[in-house]
Amino acid sequence: MIELKNVWKVYEKKGVEIVALRDINLEINEREHISVMAPSGAGKTTLLNVIGSLDFPTKGKVLFEGKDITQMNDNEISSFRRKYIGFVFQAYNLISDLTAWENVALPMYYDGIKNEAKRKERAMELLERVGLKERAEHYPSELSGGEEQRVAIARALVNHPKLILADEPTGNLDSKSSDEIMKLFEEIYEKENITLIVVTHERHIAERAEKIIHLLDGQITNIEKLKTFSKI
Repeated sequence: MIELKNVWKVYEKKGVEIVALRDINLEINEREHISVMAPSGAGKTTLLNVIGSLDFPTKGKVLFEGKDITQMNDNEISSFRRKYIGFVFQAYNLISDLTAWENVALPMYYDGIKNEAKRKERAMELLERVGLKERAEHYPSELSGGEEQRVAIARALVNHPKLILADEPTGNLDSKSSDEIMKLFEEIYEKENITLIVVTHERHIAERAEKIIHLLDGQITNIEKLKTFSKI
C-alpha cells in the first residue's frame, strides 16, 4: 500500500543541515497496524508527515498504491489527503468555535459536501460510535482531553479513509484515558478496512500493534514483529 524508497529529509537551520530522515526504505501493507517508536528528536513525526504528505522528502520517493505522491501538485495533494488519509494529533487540533459535530463534519465541507444535514448525519453517526453523541453540541472547551481526542478520531474517519495516521495520540492524556483511546483505535482497526500507524515514545502503547518500527537518529534500526489481529 505504502512504499518509501531511499527517503531523506534534511532541514537547514542557520546554515546548518539537520538530517531528520536518513535513507529510509519501508513497505507498509494494506490493513496493517503499525507503531513507530523512538525517543524525542529521532524523526518519528517527520516520518509520519512524509507518509501523510504533510511534508515532502528532500530525496527519495513515497508511493501510495503505486502512485508517487511526491510528484503531485498542491491541489492533487490536498485531494489525496482528503480522500485517503485521516490524521489524529497529540494536540487534538479542534477548532474552538465549532461544536463537536461541526468539527467532525468539517472535512466533508472541504470535500465539496455543502448539504449541512448530510454532514451532520455522518458526524452524529461517528460521534455515537466513539461514545460522544450526547456531547455533539458541546464546544472543545467544554470537553475533557479524552473526549476531545475522541472527537478528533471521529473527524479522522469522516471521509472513509484508507489510512489513519496518529501522532502521539495519547501524549496529553492520563493513563485511563490513554487506554480508552487505544481500545477505540483497536476497535476501529478491527472493524474497518484501514491501515493504522501510531507514533509513540511509550513501549506499552507501541506494543499494542502488529509490529513496531524503531527509529534512531532518522534511521530504521529494527522492525519488531509482535502479533497479528484478525479482522472481525
